Amino acid sequence: MPQRSKWIERVSLLGILVLAVALRFWGLRWGLPNATHSYSYHPDEFLILGAAGSALVTGLPALYNYPSLYIYLVALALGFTTAFGLSAEFTDLYLSARVVAAIMGVTAVWITFWAGRRFWGRCEAILASAILCIAPLHVQHSHFATVDVPSTVFIAACLGFCALIYNTGSWRAYLLGGVLAGLAAGTKYNAGLVVLALIAAHFFADAEHKAGFRRLLAGFGCAAAAFVVTTPGIFLKSRDFIFGFTYELNHAAQGHGLVFAGTGNGFIYTLKSSLWYGLGPGLAVLFIASICYAVYARDKKALIILAFALPYYALISISQVRFARYTLPLFPAAALLVGWMMRDIWIKLPRVGRVCWAGLGVVIVFCTLLYTVALDKLFTTPDPRDRAELWISQNIPIGSRINIIEVPWFYSPPYSKNTGFGTLQQREREMRQAPYHLQLTPVYHNRRAATWWVVSDYEADDALRLARQARSRPVSTPPKEWVNTVDIMSDLNRYYTRHTFSSPLNVCGVSFDTRSLPHDMRYAAPTIWIYKLKK
Repeated sequence: MPQRSKWIERVSLLGILVLAVALRFWGLRWGLPNATHSYSYHPDEFLILGAAGSALVTGLPALYNYPSLYIYLVALALGFTTAFGLSAEFTDLYLSARVVAAIMGVTAVWITFWAGRRFWGRCEAILASAILCIAPLHVQHSHFATVDVPSTVFIAACLGFCALIYNTGSWRAYLLGGVLAGLAAGTKYNAGLVVLALIAAHFFADAEHKAGFRRLLAGFGCAAAAFVVTTPGIFLKSRDFIFGFTYELNHAAQGHGLVFAGTGNGFIYTLKSSLWYGLGPGLAVLFIASICYAVYARDKKALIILAFALPYYALISISQVRFARYTLPLFPAAALLVGWMMRDIWIKLPRVGRVCWAGLGVVIVFCTLLYTVALDKLFTTPDPRDRAELWISQNIPIGSRINIIEVPWFYSPPYSKNTGFGTLQQREREMRQAPYHLQLTPVYHNRRAATWWVVSDYEADDALRLARQARSRPVSTPPKEWVNTVDIMSDLNRYYTRHTFSSPLNVCGVSFDTRSLPHDMRYAAPTIWIYKLKK
């Protein structure tokens, strides 16, 4: 029986890891530079690539909006790619950075299994790793060269060592747990909150495993040392570090334009938007249920995980910037808690109840997997921006005036190879050099001033949403850009014919609404409208 159980465990883990690889590497070349655009369609990847290039040349990144650990890993990948003569093309450099993120996404699944084994047992571990394996947002953002998914590796590992602190109280558990908390912070600043789980494990430990306070202090010291080693710019480039770090703090306090304006209470929004779409409805409900169940059952191991998960949830919920990806550090905790709850309730149920409970779990996993595969398919279908660019080149003469609402960015068709690349100043310069006369309309007066308009849902949807809200809750002084966009869209729908370019979100005959996805889950599926004045 023990041999059979080990065999089942290994085969299950192998199957989960194979699925994790397939989901995270399928479509990894999405949106990379090609003949029509020299930049990635992800808006932040160029920052990571630029910082990694700086680290290769000088030893220190030129950017500290993010910590440096993932940037250094990308720098190693870029160095390997170029040193061995594989390629120095932008496309392959971006791809190398994405491969690092995808590998770390798969690693997070394996480490979550290991952490589940340390907390409870093989069944809980298999369930937890399977949940993270198919988690829609984790799969989707494993395709991007950004810091969010890599942070989940170190969070999952730190939680595993917190279980060892609780179970053994050994020096090794404290020291390595501290190191991993520091590495989490060195990947994504607020992921360092996982150190709270280490504190909880210390105080929740049974008397026989209770360790002295010196071990906890040593863990803190290791966390601080790991953070400094992986982000040495905190001392070596302190001015740049302070600038980048304070920029992110101010950004979180001020908001992100109209994107999250009027989205209400952050605690509710994080659940109904970020987690609802990021985990999928079924897993999101189970996650909330597992939190309640952990508090009700007073399971100390589950409470150790909550010691990190609840403060982190509160931190991202009070922010005025509420990207779905900010919830990713919660995903290993969510997977562990849901896996534990599913197993614990199953044990306590009678035979018929067990069948129903297991059936519910299978249905949720199957539906979530369908949704995840549908998101993955967006990476392999022709991108709306590329299709819109082809239509423009075939139907709008070079030099024609095209009215636009905002400076072209990642959500715009590539009017030239560089119109969507870089900072606002870079994009404004490229806009003026495009082969079309791109007319920005900050103030809109003439309803039929141009034959052509090109608009993205990223430019219009937030203003239209706020306008709908204002019908029931009038706003005394609405922002000018909101009113301007609403007026433009109203007239375009009245006086212009429209060509729509979008990507369907469906799999096996099941369809999902793409435009209801959170802002950063639509990167692969913007909607582009090209309007032509009616004759």
